[in-house]
Amino acid sequence: MKSYIHALFVLLMLFVWAAPSSGWTRIQPYTAAFIRDNDLWITSGTQEKRITTGEYIRNPKWSFDGKWVAFTKGKEQQEVWAYHTVTKSLRRIGEGENVQWSPKYSILAFQTNNTLRIANVDTPATPIITTIADQIGNYAWNPSGNGLLVSTLSKLLPNGKWEDIYLYNMRLEAGSSAPNKELLYRISNQTDDFFAVLTSTFKWSPDGKWIAFIAIPTASLSADDNTLCLLSADGKTFIKIGNMLHNTNWFNWAPKSDKLAYIAGVGREATSNKKLTVVKEPFPLNQRSYTPDGRVDTDFTWRDNHTIIASRATEAQWTSNPDKRPLPELVFIDLDTGVQAKLTAPPTGYGDYYPLFVEDGRKLSWIRTNRSTAEVMLSSPDGKHMHVWIPDLTLGTNYYERWNWSEVFQPYNTSTN
Repeated sequence: MKSYIHALFVLLMLFVWAAPSSGWTRIQPYTAAFIRDNDLWITSGTQEKRITTGEYIRNPKWSFDGKWVAFTKGKEQQEVWAYHTVTKSLRRIGEGENVQWSPKYSILAFQTNNTLRIANVDTPATPIITTIADQIGNYAWNPSGNGLLVSTLSKLLPNGKWEDIYLYNMRLEAGSSAPNKELLYRISNQTDDFFAVLTSTFKWSPDGKWIAFIAIPTASLSADDNTLCLLSADGKTFIKIGNMLHNTNWFNWAPKSDKLAYIAGVGREATSNKKLTVVKEPFPLNQRSYTPDGRVDTDFTWRDNHTIIASRATEAQWTSNPDKRPLPELVFIDLDTGVQAKLTAPPTGYGDYYPLFVEDGRKLSWIRTNRSTAEVMLSSPDGKHMHVWIPDLTLGTNYYERWNWSEVFQPYNTSTN
């Protein structure tokens, strides 16, 4: 009886304290969280502020209203922390990783090993934390922010086969003693042409009808080949779209249409066989690649439903000498006409990565690096009037020229929050 009352209280208080506020703090223009010298910094307007000192910080994530920045602390064993931008206070949430904010509440989800937990950080004292489910491979908040879609972690059975992967909707309801758990779909993990033991996070189409995710095989296989999948929101239709690397920044929906762009291609090297591809209904037959022969695309961002900015380099066979690997520039792609144009021309020895539109699309940001140093650039949407926005950025991790810049740079109010 005591455990029932405690669970009821926790779920009720999660939504009481986390209710959307009508008195949000006004966010200054050009606001971003970033990592410099392994510490968390925030830039807002023309001011930079150092938040931590002498730590190892990664993965900054903004809350929906800009009041909080969550991040991970520690290189080996990670802890989840949150910084309150109004009171300038830091809160330790607990051990964990894979941090995601609710899109509409001050509730933070994270994983501790394979256990999914949520924390209401917007409380007067210690954050309220509750366990949602165990043996979770991955998850995402639903667009309403009142529940999560989770995938189970497949286990190897004594007979040598792997368990199927189950996708569940976990709805959080105030007044309920536990999340409302409902099976959405079961993925048969091993067929002649398909094998997966876990999934990536999930991304909903703008109309909420489709859910995109990557189906991931075992570690040795996933380094080279994974499957991009679509599932209808009612769980009735499952479609395999194509093969790609395990990089959640490499698949994204158009802002207001059913077009899904992804970087297609197998092989762990980002220097070859990586093609920007757009698929739309009827899935999966209606696909088109926009990467010219002899070139590779890696990072990209949607400007609107008809145009994409991509990071593009000359295709090349892998070499262990970094100086011989081609560096990318930014290009503009009109999906309707097929017209493509170069936006940037980085200096010799530098490449342009990770384009993002900020300030409600009025500015384009990206990372410029020579693989030893990095800075965030800013320009008008057409690439003109460019200048350095954030100098001395800590380098993201690099695996065969596949850079992870989201772990060191997060502007406020973008689709990556």
